[in-house]
Amino acid sequence: MKYYMILILLIASIALHSEVRSVWVLPWDIVSPESIDAMIKIVVESNQNELLVEVRYRADALFDTSKAGTLFPNPEPRSYILPANGFDPLSYILTAAHAANLKVHAWVIVFNATPLEPSLITKNFIYTKHRDWLTCDENGDTLNGKSAFGFFVDPGVPEVQDYLLNVISNLVAGYPELDGLHLDYIRYPDTYLGYHPVSKLRYLEYCNENGEITFNEWRIMQVSTFVQRLSSQVKSINPKLILSAAVFSDIAEANVAYAQDWISWLQQGFIDRIYPMAYNVKFNVYKQQLDRMKMLEKDDKIIMGLRAWDQGGKSLATNGGAAYNVSDIAARISLARQQGFGGIALFSFPGMKIGNAWKQLTKLSYPDRELQAIIEAPAITADFKVRTEANEYVIEISIPIEGRWRWEINTGGMFYSRYRYYLEGYNRDYWNGSLDNKIDFINPNLITPGNYVVRLYRENTKDSYTFPITFEKLAKP
Repeated sequence: MKYYMILILLIASIALHSEVRSVWVLPWDIVSPESIDAMIKIVVESNQNELLVEVRYRADALFDTSKAGTLFPNPEPRSYILPANGFDPLSYILTAAHAANLKVHAWVIVFNATPLEPSLITKNFIYTKHRDWLTCDENGDTLNGKSAFGFFVDPGVPEVQDYLLNVISNLVAGYPELDGLHLDYIRYPDTYLGYHPVSKLRYLEYCNENGEITFNEWRIMQVSTFVQRLSSQVKSINPKLILSAAVFSDIAEANVAYAQDWISWLQQGFIDRIYPMAYNVKFNVYKQQLDRMKMLEKDDKIIMGLRAWDQGGKSLATNGGAAYNVSDIAARISLARQQGFGGIALFSFPGMKIGNAWKQLTKLSYPDRELQAIIEAPAITADFKVRTEANEYVIEISIPIEGRWRWEINTGGMFYSRYRYYLEGYNRDYWNGSLDNKIDFINPNLITPGNYVVRLYRENTKDSYTFPITFEKLAKP
């Protein structure tokens, strides 16, 4: 029996290796060979397999624009983030990451053109050379840059699209070793923007020739047309390149507020992968978003982007003081895996470095490198509590020793068991109450509200605890 269980664990580990395990890497972590080596070491130790490396921050370059020659002109300057020593971080990353069996996708900011700092805005290439490209409202006023993390160029201006096609194609042509191209801010900044005079005139001409459409449908058309054009061009340069995009996880919000119709991008084959930014701290919201995405039947093309930072700068480790921590991330990873999505992406690498949260998350969600040793538990008790939160149970567990634990309910002919890797001390888990060891939102076989006895234990050890527990009635999904 023991050997059979070990075989099951090894098979599960191999299966997990096929999932995408991605990390968004910010420019400040790639300014030198030393910082890149340190980043790659942590990522490899954390059992990740893909890097999304930001190489176009705000109309600037963290790569060598001369490598592509003159076919695709790119006048954007070297990023102010890099030292003035000629170091090419992308070239270095490609060599070092590939040697460590990591895929590298170049992450580019598309329509957001400027940083937030006023002194940097006045030096920004787009702001100084092409301010007439900035999007505006119906009154012709440009947005407040801080309200949308920078000033945006308008996708409805043909010059803007042509310019960006050249800039991004310059990157792809210059680095044929790239595994992928990752688009961000591939949208409008808000509902009330997009009324550039050129775009408005083109909209009226379109309606006169083709029939009336709403202005938001026009905005959607501009963004989607650019994605289609870019896909065609970069695939002609590098047919093996994976084209992906970071998008809003709320489908309605993506369409209405930001003209980001990423569902059609997937359905029409403009894009290879979507990375929904599922950053809401409420687990129930996350579950609802996954449920809607599941209906698209594009599971393998959806890589779930998870929040991996604390707004106040606290560590995400369980003892770091953040209300949302690695326990919450681990629960989200588990749900995405149960739903069968293509993988996980964490935003971001530096957010996980504080307090060495990477180490805890690796043990919780990516413990592939070795089976955990069986250790006798010290004379410390455990705790198991349950509370309801909308249509789910929140399980609060205190564990005397870190390891792979199991809790089970067995009474009256009904049985449910759940394996989890828990850290020493406080852990938080989520359960939808289904007794079928799977998630079924349509016809769930839910636990009947009432009093039960839960057993919490580690197999082949003396660590065993029982708890009388009351399961309240859940709200309807």
